[in-house]
Amino acid sequence: MDSTHLDLLINRMSTMTPKIVMFTIDIGEAPKGQDMENEAHQNGVDSWKAQTGIHGNRERKHGAINNNTNGRVVLWSFFEALVLGAMTLGQIYYLKSFFEVQRLI
Repeated sequence: MDSTHLDLLINRMSTMTPKIVMFTIDIGEAPKGQDMENEAHQNGVDSWKAQTGIHGNRERKHGAINNNTNGRVVLWSFFEALVLGAMTLGQIYYLKSFFEVQRLI
């Protein structure tokens, strides 16, 4: 590969995340004679199996991403609720001390 093709595999905007490149190579012989129809059918079945496998891999990968994102959203929501509760208690304490009448004896 020359440098122009390698540049296609580099993502400079995302340096912290791992990158996975997947591809398949099918090598076969041209069908001969009467078996041409059977070979074409078999090639179609093999192609369908390969595409099904690719879609299954994509579905698992995207499902893992969705689960990870969902977990982060839940944790962030709990954190926000804790901060909101702490701010509420702080404001109540501040307002209570602001309106208390101090007696001088």
